[in-house]
Amino acid sequence: MATGDRTAQVTHRTWRIAALMCAGVACTLSFLCLFEWDVPLTKFVRSLYHPVGYLPNPWLSRFSDSGDLLGKGEWLVLLSLMVLAVGYLRNSPIWKVAGWQSLLAHGIAALISNALKHAIGRARPKFMHAGNLELSPGGGSGWDSFPSGHATASFGVVTVLALRFPKVRWLLFAFAGAIAASRILRGSHFLTDTVGGAIIGYLTGSLVGNHWKEWGKSLESALTRAAIVVTGFSASLWVLCRQPADEWTAHALIFTGTVLAALGLAVVLGASISKRQTDQVTALSLVRGLTVIGLGMVSGSIMIAIATASAYLAHWFQSYAHQAPLDSPQGDVASVAGEAAFSLFVLVALLTSIQFRGALPLI
Repeated sequence: MATGDRTAQVTHRTWRIAALMCAGVACTLSFLCLFEWDVPLTKFVRSLYHPVGYLPNPWLSRFSDSGDLLGKGEWLVLLSLMVLAVGYLRNSPIWKVAGWQSLLAHGIAALISNALKHAIGRARPKFMHAGNLELSPGGGSGWDSFPSGHATASFGVVTVLALRFPKVRWLLFAFAGAIAASRILRGSHFLTDTVGGAIIGYLTGSLVGNHWKEWGKSLESALTRAAIVVTGFSASLWVLCRQPADEWTAHALIFTGTVLAALGLAVVLGASISKRQTDQVTALSLVRGLTVIGLGMVSGSIMIAIATASAYLAHWFQSYAHQAPLDSPQGDVASVAGEAAFSLFVLVALLTSIQFRGALPLI
C-alpha cells in the first residue's frame, strides 16, 4: 500500500473517531439535561388524570390506549410480517429485506431493553413519591422503567423501514415518536425512559439496516444524528418549559449566545449574497459552527451549550471523514437552498427564544 493511501486511511479513521467521540459527548450531556424534566413532567401528567385513575379527556385517553397497543411486541411483529408478505407477493427484494431486518432489529432491541431494565431497576413513575431517582437492580415488576420497551422496539423497527423507504421516513419516525409520547401520557415511563429507548432503538435499527461490514460508519452516522436531535430537543425544552432564571450567569449566557447567533446569521446571509470562493469554505463552516453554538448558549444552560458545540463538531468531523465538506463554492440550487434553510432555522430559533421563553413553565 502506498504511503499516501496509508496516510489517507489514518486521517479518515481519525475524523471518524473524533466524530464518534463528539457525538457521544453531545448525546450524553443533552440526555443528562433531560433528567431535570422527569419529575415536573410526571407531575403534570398526573394532574391530567381523575383521582380515580383515568383520563377524562377522551382524545388523550384514545391516544394513550392506541400508543400502548401499537407499541406492543405482537403488533410490531405483525407490521414486519405484513412488510415481509408484501415483499413475497410482489417479489420485491427491498420489501423482503425490510421485513427480515425489521424483525431482527425488533428482536435485538427487545433483548437490550429487557437486559437494561432488570440491570438498572429504575422505579416506574407510579412509585415516585419523593421525586428522587430510585434504583433497585433486579427488583422485578415496577422496577423496570428504563428504558421504555415500547420506544426501544418501535424505533428499532421504524429505523430499518426508514432506511428502506426514505420517502416516508418522517411519517415512520412520527409514528414511533407518538408511541413513545403515549408511554409518558399513560404514566408508565419518565421522559428519559422514552428518549433513552428511542436512542437505543435508533442505533440498533441503524446497525441492523446497514451492511454489517460498515458497522463503524453506521454507528458514527447514527450517533451523530441522534446527538443533533436530542440536543435540539433538550434546548427546546429548556427555552419553552423553564422559567427565566434570575442568575446573572444565565442572563450573560443568553445575551452572549443571542449576539453570537445574530452575528453569525448576518455573516452567512452576506456570504450567500456574494459568490463564495473555495478558500472561504472552511471559514464559513466555522462561522456556522459559532452560530449554532450561540443558539445552544441561548438556552441558558452551559451543558446544552457544550452539547451543541459537540454535536456540530461531530457533524463537521463526519463530513470530512466522508470527504463531503459542509460547504462548497456557491453556484447550484442545492447550496442556495441549504443556506436559506439554515438561515431560516437560526432566525426562527432566535425569535422563539425571545418571544416564547418560559411559555410552558414546568420548572
